[in-house]
Amino acid sequence: MPKVEIHLEISIPSQDVGVNEVIALFEEVQMQLGPALMACYLEATQDRVLDEALGPKWGDAPQDVAPWLCPSCHSRQGFKRRGSRPRVLRKTSLGPVPFELRQVTCDHCDGTFSPFPDRFGLTPYQVSTAEFQAKAVRVACQMSYARSVEQVHELGHVKVSATAVHRWAQDKGEQVTFDAREANGHPVLLDGTRVRAGAKQRGCPLNLGLSIRRRSWVGGRPTLNVFPVCFGVDEPWSKMGQALVGSQPARLVFDGDEALTTWLGDAFPNVHKQRCVWHLVSQLYWPLWEDGLGKKQARAWMGRLGEIIYHPDGDVWRSKRELDTLIDQLQSEKLSSAAGYLKSAAPNAFTYRQHPDGMFFDDRTLEVQAISSTSPLERQIREINRRTDVGARWSVPGVRNLIGLDLVRRLDPDRWRSMWNLPQPNHIDISTVKLQVRVLVEPPPNVKTS
Repeated sequence: MPKVEIHLEISIPSQDVGVNEVIALFEEVQMQLGPALMACYLEATQDRVLDEALGPKWGDAPQDVAPWLCPSCHSRQGFKRRGSRPRVLRKTSLGPVPFELRQVTCDHCDGTFSPFPDRFGLTPYQVSTAEFQAKAVRVACQMSYARSVEQVHELGHVKVSATAVHRWAQDKGEQVTFDAREANGHPVLLDGTRVRAGAKQRGCPLNLGLSIRRRSWVGGRPTLNVFPVCFGVDEPWSKMGQALVGSQPARLVFDGDEALTTWLGDAFPNVHKQRCVWHLVSQLYWPLWEDGLGKKQARAWMGRLGEIIYHPDGDVWRSKRELDTLIDQLQSEKLSSAAGYLKSAAPNAFTYRQHPDGMFFDDRTLEVQAISSTSPLERQIREINRRTDVGARWSVPGVRNLIGLDLVRRLDPDRWRSMWNLPQPNHIDISTVKLQVRVLVEPPPNVKTS
């Protein structure tokens, strides 16, 4: 990285001001300082490259091979300086940055051009930087487009339209795909929700599958490392999960959705399956309601099922016998819907206890852990519902692209940075930053002026 020395002089008022006024003052200084420093750096870097390739100004030293090509004749030698032209990056995290692009003229074809946009990663007519677009879209992933641009303007003092942020999000979202091979050897959670999109009044389904890698601990709190393996909007499970069929998940965890259950049985006949224990208990209410029971009566049966599922007394075989007994009691009470519901769920109710394979690793205990519910996926579903429930109807591609991009942002930070060509954390070495501040009070205190 080139060394660029910048000398800074700031004039500030010396009269008594409160802390809030000082903060407002230096916020304004910061708004001016960042773009000025960036412009100085870009221009000094260009001058250094020109000196190395063409020699000092007004010198007669022989030229080396230039680190650029003439866009017209593709020559690498025979250039001379030809002034500068203005360039403005209007939308950056520092604010608008006007600077000068140095130009050269080719002696072979007399063409004049600037060799530096490519070196700086700039495209013709580009007015916004990728890092600014990434930050604006990051905000839009968490709130409506209209509110996101207000937030960006308030925090970054850069005006951008909701239409522009929408276009950036959709362009990147169209590039998002998920690799089903990431499910190999890991437990996979599957669930869905409905989003207000498409032509149907109740919206359309949004389905998601996550694989669990391990549980790490950050600041004494557990964090599950999950990875999206399949995602679709307004698609049945058989189409959305087609790529997943060719993978080898260690275990499939799902709720009681009938379409999902049928598809899993057909597509993964030899993979261990686990019914989400939370859904198993909570969803018992609906078949009991179909059997004519009220809330109080239904909760009594749900409580008995919860005792078997959550607080097993004995080994798994005893729990299975207790569940069979509960099914027989429901049948004897003429509660056929509830009995049928539990009977269909029973084969997959205790998989996590019967089969120790297909678990995930815990970094603290250094042991494998069982997964018995879709709770980690439910947390992602709640975030999706929070973002999509904005009082407006989405287009199917619009919600698919934004939510797919947001899944990458939240669950795959490395890929997020790669999509926007952002540097890795601590990738840029700034080891020689020196800040010297000298305060001069004018006029000097305690000196009377006539």
